[in-house]
Amino acid sequence: MIKRNVALILLLAPALALIILVNTYPLIYGIYLAFTDTATTVTGKWPLGEFVGPNNFARLYDDLINPLGGFRDALSNTILFTIVNVSLQLISGVPIALLMNSRLRGRVIYRTLIIIPWAVPGYVSILAWRNLFSESYGFINQFLIAIGIQPMRWLTDPNLAWVTINTVNTWLAYPFIMTVTLGALQSIPKDLYEQAMIDGANSWQAFRYVVFPFIRPALTVATILTTITTFQQYGVVWLMTGGGPTRPDGTLATETLVTYGYRRIYVFGEYGYAASFLLFLSIIIIAVTILSIRYTGLLREVRR
Repeated sequence: MIKRNVALILLLAPALALIILVNTYPLIYGIYLAFTDTATTVTGKWPLGEFVGPNNFARLYDDLINPLGGFRDALSNTILFTIVNVSLQLISGVPIALLMNSRLRGRVIYRTLIIIPWAVPGYVSILAWRNLFSESYGFINQFLIAIGIQPMRWLTDPNLAWVTINTVNTWLAYPFIMTVTLGALQSIPKDLYEQAMIDGANSWQAFRYVVFPFIRPALTVATILTTITTFQQYGVVWLMTGGGPTRPDGTLATETLVTYGYRRIYVFGEYGYAASFLLFLSIIIIAVTILSIRYTGLLREVRR
């Protein structure tokens, strides 16, 4: 038995060492950077940062309370972006799943078509949407011109840019909610639904008292995962608007926490400050996850 365990440990050791190297080392180094003033120089060389204690976090707090600091807007934009997107994904994904679970002719074909946004690589879809929303040659503006409507500044108007990124992200992500909900729906015994209809329940009552209790655990997990993913969404915002456009007061209209951190690293070269910011972001995500699990009673559902 001991020899067998030793053999298993020896077999797992290379993989464990690789995991520690790839995951643990960057985490520890990132925490270290958060307490230094590490930043790139004008020549682009990597300097040896000095330990500055909590100075980066003090600056983070100053940026949070300063309306023009950038971090405050990025945080509020991220919260709004997450709430709007998760809501839209639930509103679109659950009804489509109910429709795909019905006796709809050609539903296999529809399921295949609906899953395309989730199957195609994200950056490909985002760039395609960017071309569609282009102000000069995009199909959407060309269609508006054809029907006598003035073209719109989808990517350069602060308000329309919000509509654009929310539309694209919802289109990319709703198949996940739909797929999870559809899987949960197919696990419901058909006789329960039929019995409810025989007892006089209408469609809403059947959904509320029969369907929803069955899909709630799966939908809760999907909602938590979607919230976390949306909260740290980068590709849609950066590729569509780059965090812009710029408002009259100088702030960026669609800047989110992740694009803010990216900008601090790769535009301003502030690695120490960006590390403290990203550490703060990680703490927020972990806290939201724990609170969501406790509030929704997810672990109790899993144990059942």
